[in-house]
Amino acid sequence: MKYTNKQITIVSINGDDNSGGVERVVFYLNKILSEKYKVKILKRKFNLGAINKLFFPILFYFSLLFKKNNLIISNSSDSFLSNVDISIHHGTTTGFSQKAGIKLKKFALLSWMEKISAQKAKKIVAVSQNCKEELQYYYGIDQKKIIVLNNFVDESLFYPQFKKRSEKTIILFSGRLEERKGLSNLLEFAKELENSNEYQLKIACNSNKNIKMFSNLKNTQLFPGLDIIGMRNFYNSGDILYFPTKYEGFSMATLEALACGVPIIGTDFAIPKEIRHYDFVYLQTSTDPKILLPIMTNFKNKFAYKSDYIHNTIIKDFGYNQYKEKLFNIIEVL
Repeated sequence: MKYTNKQITIVSINGDDNSGGVERVVFYLNKILSEKYKVKILKRKFNLGAINKLFFPILFYFSLLFKKNNLIISNSSDSFLSNVDISIHHGTTTGFSQKAGIKLKKFALLSWMEKISAQKAKKIVAVSQNCKEELQYYYGIDQKKIIVLNNFVDESLFYPQFKKRSEKTIILFSGRLEERKGLSNLLEFAKELENSNEYQLKIACNSNKNIKMFSNLKNTQLFPGLDIIGMRNFYNSGDILYFPTKYEGFSMATLEALACGVPIIGTDFAIPKEIRHYDFVYLQTSTDPKILLPIMTNFKNKFAYKSDYIHNTIIKDFGYNQYKEKLFNIIEVL
């Protein structure tokens, strides 16, 4: 590899704080690549709010001019003006807008930035097959330029723990309380549970946004701002993860729940193509709670004592070591 003993620069506006999906990927890129190479993360050092997405890529462009001997890995539009070696794409704004039915004026600019970043990059890493297809369809990127490297889960952090079985079916949701994550469907679902004592809904979210919508529901518990250990305990407290999300790149919540031995019911974005063949995932065909609840009860009973089976299966295909091996293979052929 021509970059041996030289530095790798990872461009990420929000750094690697291990809180969101993109930041989590950057965290592990840094951790893994640092085993062989010198790694530096180029990130923002102050917050300009709404203009972060445009201002910092311009600033990074000038900074990267002085790093021509480095291998540059960027997150899509974070350095859209630069000819980076690898651009990692976690989905497309155009795909999100079209498929989730959410349209904002700023999306046109973000889509253009993503397209430019994909065109300029030497290689593109897409986190899912769907992401690859969107890059081809919406942005006209040659499929030969795209490598699919699915997100992974760290099995040292997410694994099954012993838990007392409840007579109730404990249903989990993990994610921001926003429409992209299926907020309307989740609220409808939570309200339906108020009519029964057989179910309980637990929601883990990373902020207090929209939690008041659920605060008066007796069968719903809210867990905002959990850390990694708290999230592991959260997943292990439930029987099934319900994820009515409208758009994902390759969901970290899905992988984390499965690594904890929890089966999943959700949309085609909660359950991407790569994992639909597993028997412990169920692709929902209806958002009607009355249809979903009996399915969830059956899933609870079917997988009540198979958490180790779910964990071992998902780690074999989406665990840390296999990701590490694939990542080094990508780096070493550049």
